[in-house]
Amino acid sequence: MIKYSIVIPNYNSSKWIKRCLDSILEQTYKNYEIIIVDDMSTDNSVEIIKEYLSWNIWLIELKEKRYNGGSRNVGVENAKGDYILFLDCDDYLYSKDSLKQLNEIIENNKVDLVRLSFAGKNKILTKVNIEDKTIKDLANSVFVAPWTKCIKREKFVPFPENTLLEDVVQHIAQIDNIDTYVNSNVYWAVWNRENNEAISSDKRRYTKEDKRYSSIYRNYADLLDLKCKHDYCEEQRQFRLNCYKNIILEDKVEDYISGGAKQ
Repeated sequence: MIKYSIVIPNYNSSKWIKRCLDSILEQTYKNYEIIIVDDMSTDNSVEIIKEYLSWNIWLIELKEKRYNGGSRNVGVENAKGDYILFLDCDDYLYSKDSLKQLNEIIENNKVDLVRLSFAGKNKILTKVNIEDKTIKDLANSVFVAPWTKCIKREKFVPFPENTLLEDVVQHIAQIDNIDTYVNSNVYWAVWNRENNEAISSDKRRYTKEDKRYSSIYRNYADLLDLKCKHDYCEEQRQFRLNCYKNIILEDKVEDYISGGAKQ
């Protein structure tokens, strides 16, 4: 029976974390563990999480700031499941059968990675995989959020740390490290766009002292260092490098940071 490790990076989610955890506990497929990694929250979300702790729900409290990428890495390092899934602390699972449906696909395909879709406000469905027919298509995908992938644990590639924009570089490196994948019709997460404190919120305002500015430059440096073994990932690396280079040279960083990762 396949076991799943659901890794949740937590930061100041007191308003959302109960809904997140409840949506997992409602799953009809029960062979999973939940690993919550708290990135030095300053609200009472840790106290709420502690009410949920049990034999398969773990809390790791970081003593140094690691941001979402580092928090996810710590979660995976402590995971015991066969496959890794990610869920952000302010999001929740779309259906009580989401994990059951995913398990049926993995039982039938035994692949390194399963591509997942998601829902937005009012549970409006979004298929991120509609054009992805090959691993090359997946590498070129615009939407790279970690919670759109279910990954075999031994194939997982760590996220860049000390950055708020960890998704893009890890996506390319992750796809470069898999041999098999399948699209699915499973809607995994409901993406919370109501959280005005999330980095991805268009209501946030940034200054040039904000960490997201430096994260653009960090992404560029990480892409320079990234070594790809597959041509399609190298093509995507070069494409992203050119995008970041143009953003930096044309001083359009402020425009770029209107979207992206949370926290």
